[in-house]
Amino acid sequence: MFHSFFIIMFFINQTSGAHCVLAVICLLALSNSAFAQNKVPDSLTLNTVVIQATRASAQTPVPHTNFSAQKIAQTLQSQDIPFLLSATPSLVESSDAGAGIGYTGLRIRGSDPTRINVTLNGVPLNDAESQGVFWVNMPDLASSASEIQVQRGVGASTNGAGSFGATVNIDLSKVEAEPSALLNASIGAFDTRKYAIRATTGLLKNRWAFSGRLSTLRSDGFIDRASVDLNAVHLTGTYIDEQQSIQAHLLSGHEITYQAWNGVPAQYIDDPEKRTFNTAGIEQPGLPYPNEVDDYTQRHYLLHYKRQMLYGLSLQINGHYTRGFGFFEQYRSGQILTEYNMPASNIADTSLVISDLVRRRWLDNHFYGATFALRWAPPVNPPGLSGPPTLLWGGAISRYDGVHFGEVIWAQLATSPKGHRYYENDASKTDANSYLKTEIGFSNGWRGFLDLQVRAINYQFRGFNAVLEPTDQQVNFVFFNPKAGFNWKFAQKWSAYGFFGVAHREPNRDDFTQSTPQGRPRPERLLDWELGLKTNSYANWMMTINAFWMQYRDQLVLDGRLNDVGAYIRTNVPDSYRAGVEAELTWRPDSRWECSANATASRNRIRKYVEYRDNWDTGGQDIFEYLDAPLAFSPEWMGRAEVAWYCLPEKNDHTLRLALIGKYIGQQFLDNTGSPNTTLPAYLFSDFRLNYDVICRNGNQLGVVLGVFNLFDARYSSNGWTYRYTSGFDNRPFDPYTRLENGSTYNQTGFFPQAGTHWMLTLNLGF
Repeated sequence: MFHSFFIIMFFINQTSGAHCVLAVICLLALSNSAFAQNKVPDSLTLNTVVIQATRASAQTPVPHTNFSAQKIAQTLQSQDIPFLLSATPSLVESSDAGAGIGYTGLRIRGSDPTRINVTLNGVPLNDAESQGVFWVNMPDLASSASEIQVQRGVGASTNGAGSFGATVNIDLSKVEAEPSALLNASIGAFDTRKYAIRATTGLLKNRWAFSGRLSTLRSDGFIDRASVDLNAVHLTGTYIDEQQSIQAHLLSGHEITYQAWNGVPAQYIDDPEKRTFNTAGIEQPGLPYPNEVDDYTQRHYLLHYKRQMLYGLSLQINGHYTRGFGFFEQYRSGQILTEYNMPASNIADTSLVISDLVRRRWLDNHFYGATFALRWAPPVNPPGLSGPPTLLWGGAISRYDGVHFGEVIWAQLATSPKGHRYYENDASKTDANSYLKTEIGFSNGWRGFLDLQVRAINYQFRGFNAVLEPTDQQVNFVFFNPKAGFNWKFAQKWSAYGFFGVAHREPNRDDFTQSTPQGRPRPERLLDWELGLKTNSYANWMMTINAFWMQYRDQLVLDGRLNDVGAYIRTNVPDSYRAGVEAELTWRPDSRWECSANATASRNRIRKYVEYRDNWDTGGQDIFEYLDAPLAFSPEWMGRAEVAWYCLPEKNDHTLRLALIGKYIGQQFLDNTGSPNTTLPAYLFSDFRLNYDVICRNGNQLGVVLGVFNLFDARYSSNGWTYRYTSGFDNRPFDPYTRLENGSTYNQTGFFPQAGTHWMLTLNLGF
């Protein structure tokens, strides 16, 4: 025991200095392992501390994919969650830095991250204003997850932003009955290094449990200067008895990421020497500005109380508070000082109104609220039903308070007070919802599902009035989101399901703040139909086929139009849809082989799309109309396959697993015109993974994970942006983002290429 303790303490000191709380948890874990004789209560409270009110069960008629802790551990090295969820059907993952670390994102069924609802123990994670999720703010979060569930489509009612493509539920609530500690170290290409330690005390006196995780991660990135410096802490304390549980979480993450969000210029993307070029920071004369970084801290405080009551009732109440603050810093050349509320500088009787400067744009916010869930499952099975019906009433209320401001911290040819603040605005948003869900199973194999939700929003912000003056404004929305479905087990090992759901989603911060009430876009609405067929319990194979039709009303898209204050903003298109078929297959011919695959074929269209293209010669806009235009970032063909071979029999306490993975993403358009001049070409990449696990004679566990990514060195880009315009002037010699389409039509385009063949080696040592 003691040699293990000293190893752990050395590891903590090497990774992040003196972390007393985690050291105490490690000591308790080891001492409890050596001396305690715990009786582990077999109760729902222990198995799942948090009521999964937003989670889909195996019989819920919602297409979903579950990632267990064991499945996550097979792929977990240093990449962010979007890359760990790569096996989800219809998912496209992307990384600004090109190697899956730092700023990463995902799209599901073509829906961008702002349309994907994410919760942490049922608590909303999407930013209240932008509606996006920034995984870089929560480094190594997957190490704490006991399960991640991805629901596609509208999904079941959840808390927070409306789900328009998928829902991701991350569960951190599981309590380990036995004490343990895990040391993790990873090294890889691009000077990637990750160190982490996790420890849990197990149950102390059958009542108390404490756990902690400490992570630090560094990488230079595939793109030039796209480095990351990430640190995270996760501490958990739990009390459990026969009737109730209380669990508290502290998650703290800090990231410093060199900006790579401009993308690689289109003229460089096919040049082997320039396809990693980063334009961030190059406005500084000479060498790129070294501190062109994003620097942000985010802390989550979660408190969960659960109680089992009489007559099959159980109650959960959750409190949460998120504190976020940070900035991104930029060197800007040739800036007009009056635009920064700075006076002209007088040098040798000459008034200078332009200067190089360094600015910081800050975000300082608070997000807090509560959720609840009351579940009733009667202990008696009524006649005619296959099991007790369940009824769940839940909801949430949250408040967001955010301040946005900018500072000039240095100017070459001007003087200003230290930390000169050149703009400031604030916003607040209150979000409340309540839902009622029920599932009833009948003895003839049918099971019904009903889910009714009401969501209300009040958003107060600084925008523009009718005469284009900045002023405080507010908007209010009330949405009704009904959902219903069925599950029919028509044979012993076969079942079918159907689902219909409605979702609404309010516009985001920029849609509001950069417009007047007269020019403001309307909320979006989605009608989602799902129909599926799946096997239930065949010994060596499972299959699911799911067809979907997602009909949008007033979907918000970029069309190049300027609103009433002259800003480019998203506008509503009245009629658009996503329709397709998803298929999943898992086959285990024997104990040593496992094959899995999924594929998606879809059609994603806007019935009528109008493009407003800037004309640089006239100063106006030219109008182009497209019928049945493809939706941007929505590949019509996608597929993934994995073949795994277990080389060693498990009875020898050694497990060796080799896996080969291939993934194909079809062509994507960067805008909604369907132009072949602005596309992401289709791509196919392959990964190799080795997992070796052994239980040592002293009971310790050793695990090795070797990943070789993009095995055949495919050159591809998984994301990009584009801007089209008309001009009689050829700007290509002066701007590497510019390309000629034809005649006088040009586009400025940036790509996000992903790394070629690269590797990562991970060592896990468990006590």
